[in-house]
Amino acid sequence: MTSQQYSFTHEAMTTQFEVIVSGQEREYARQAAAAVFQEVERINNLLNKYDAGSDIGQVNLLKPGGSVRVAIETLECMERAAWACKVSGGLFDPTIGTGFQWLEIDRANFSMGWKKEGKGEIDLGGIGKGYAIDKAAEVLADWAVADAVINGGTSTVLALGREWELGVGGPWGEKVGLTTVKLKNQALSGSGTEVKGAHIINPKTGKPAKRHLAAWAIHSSAAASDALATAFMMMEEGNIERLCAANPGTCAYVVKQDGTLVRIGV
Repeated sequence: MTSQQYSFTHEAMTTQFEVIVSGQEREYARQAAAAVFQEVERINNLLNKYDAGSDIGQVNLLKPGGSVRVAIETLECMERAAWACKVSGGLFDPTIGTGFQWLEIDRANFSMGWKKEGKGEIDLGGIGKGYAIDKAAEVLADWAVADAVINGGTSTVLALGREWELGVGGPWGEKVGLTTVKLKNQALSGSGTEVKGAHIINPKTGKPAKRHLAAWAIHSSAAASDALATAFMMMEEGNIERLCAANPGTCAYVVKQDGTLVRIGV
């Protein structure tokens, strides 16, 4: 058994995924990474709103009062999105403020749909990559790969097994001196004005987020960190502190409008 590290990449979900495997022979690591990328593609085929045949595409085509059967993974991702929406006071909204309150999730019957009162449009761009990374970690566990890193572009990274020292993506990290973090069975996600700019929309106002310049979230779940990094861009500092305190293991880094770096729960 070698302690060497091997890195593999794959284009998916409009970004480049990377898997770094440590403590395995190269060919075994390659096969495990290939299984990871296959899982990422499978999840994308369920959650991609631009594909009318995906689960989310089918839900978005429904009229008020309609429902459709979906995969358990789609239900799980939506449930995690609902959790993020709740703990962030609605600032993470997978419908970008267009009707999440009308969504109905029926786990018992593996279905999703809209109440008769109205409908919205689901967009899992703020949590889908993180959820795919969480499912990829399950694949690595099946392959008995203990020490690994799964990176979903520049926005979310999950460190498994031993403690990993990883770089923090985005120009704001360099500007405030946050260049590396140490993670062990944790995910780090980041959002920033220089990376996504006006694409981070406050679902309550419909306008670009302006409260902070950048934000990072740490959580044991990549889906959770992915969603929270977006929400932290819009949340007041005190509310972020309360959220982290109420959810052990959750940490935040926030760059305020004056360029000050605030560490919460770290």
